[in-house]
Order: sequence, then C-alpha cells, then structure tokens
Amino acid sequence: MERDRITRFRYGVHEFFYTLMTFPRAWRFMINHRLWYGLRQYGWVARALVVIGVLVGLFMITEVVDWFESHSDAPLYAMAVGSDSLIMRLVQDAYQSLSEGTLNWVVLVLLEVVIYHFMRRTLRIIVQKDTEAAHQFRPFLHAQIRMIQVSIMALILQEVLLGVGGGLLPGGLEWIFAVGVQSTILGYAIADNYNEQFGLTIRQSMRHLVRNYIGICMGLGLPLFLMLKVPVFGTLLGPLVTSVAAGIVLREKSDLHLVGYRMSAKEKRKAEARAAKRERKAQRKASRSLS
Repeated sequence: MERDRITRFRYGVHEFFYTLMTFPRAWRFMINHRLWYGLRQYGWVARALVVIGVLVGLFMITEVVDWFESHSDAPLYAMAVGSDSLIMRLVQDAYQSLSEGTLNWVVLVLLEVVIYHFMRRTLRIIVQKDTEAAHQFRPFLHAQIRMIQVSIMALILQEVLLGVGGGLLPGGLEWIFAVGVQSTILGYAIADNYNEQFGLTIRQSMRHLVRNYIGICMGLGLPLFLMLKVPVFGTLLGPLVTSVAAGIVLREKSDLHLVGYRMSAKEKRKAEARAAKRERKAQRKASRSLS
C-alpha cells in the first residue's frame, strides 16, 4: 500500500538517522572482516593509481610553473615559507579542488574499483551473495561504465537543482538546500551500487530509491559529503566506508535481496508492451526465414 506524504516523511527522517548510526558499525565491519583482502585480484587498481599519479603530477607541474612565473624575483626560501609559498599554494589548491562538487564525482569514478570490491565483499558476507567472478574484467567494466553514466546524470541533476534553489531561496536556506541536494545525490550514487548487484537498471534503481529510500540516500550522502572535504584520508576512506554502510542498511531496510525489484503497474504495462513487440519482431523474422 502506498504511504501518504506525512508517513513517507516520517519514515524518511527515521531512515536518515538510522543510516547515520550505521556508519560506526560499517567501520567495525570493514575492519573486522578485512574487506580490502582480494584487491590485488584487480589489475585495474595499479593502473588507476598510475592515472591518478599522472594527473596529480601534471597538476603540480602546472602550479610550480605558475608560481615561478609570478615569483621570479623572490628568494629561494619563499618556496616553503610564507602564506604565498609554493607548498602552501599546492596544499590549498588541492584541498579546494577535492572540495568542489564536480570533483566529488571524479573521485567516485576513479575509486569505483574499490567501491565495487567493498560492496561485493559486504554482500557476500551479509547475504551470502556469490561474488566468485567479481574480479573478472567484464563485470568490473560494466560497473565502471555504469558509475560514469550515473555520475554524469547525477552531476547534471545536481546543477539543475542547485540552480533552481539558488534562484528561489534566500542565502541561509540556499546553503542548507545545497548541502541536502549534494548529500542525497551522492548517497544515491553509492546506493545504486547495491541495486546493481541485484540486476536493477539505472532507471529502475533511481525509481526504487526515490520512491522508498530518500532518507537512506541522504543519510549515506551527508557523511560522505563531509568526508570528501578532508584531503587524502577522507577522499579515500569516505567512499569505502559509505559503500559498506549502504550494503548494511539497505539489506536491513530493503527486501530487494529477498523478493527482487517490484515493478509499478505502469512499468509492468511498458514491460509487457516491449515483450510483445519483441515477440512480434521474432515472429516476422521467423516467417521471412521460412519463406
């Protein structure tokens, strides 16, 4: 039975705080079960680190050249001393870059291999889901492409919502709205990894989460949003512990692992229409081959 708006709001608030309280459990779960074991099976981890290293190297080279051009007459010790030193500029620029909303999605895409691994390992433990072929190329490539698609779609939606909110809301409320939007969409991207393991398409996953688990998405996304503000450690550990928290809380609050995805009446009609269309096409093809 469909919940009315007030009931959905109450459930959402409850699920939001329930999800926040899941994070300490997720951290202990990650440590106790040593979820990082098996990462060496992915040759892609080393390659991803190389790519990140090249990008960071290019970023630092650019900053070094810019600094020397603007400080050609400065003494050598100015590279390390002072508020406008080269080292201080590198630290500040790196922090600002990782804190920008757009680069949050770059981080998620680059870390998809470990998010994917941690989610699979979590599901193997809590629902005995088979993950024997998880480290093979094809499943990982599918997950990586999906994360890129989800990230692009989420970034566009985020910018649209922030643009609308910025134009309609006063300053204080605009800031709260912006944090809420970015947190919810980040949480959705992590929760989509869970839904992917049970065969949902991107569209089905979005419907499923928006219809039933917005509170969980915000509860996952807010800590992740804050952790991504912490350079290096938060950027690396945030997506990992959030993926474990998503696996735990969605297993407890969702019945997806028991009954699968349940289509709405509208989705059923569309699915039946597509199946009928495929059947007619197959019949026409068969009749042409016989003639």
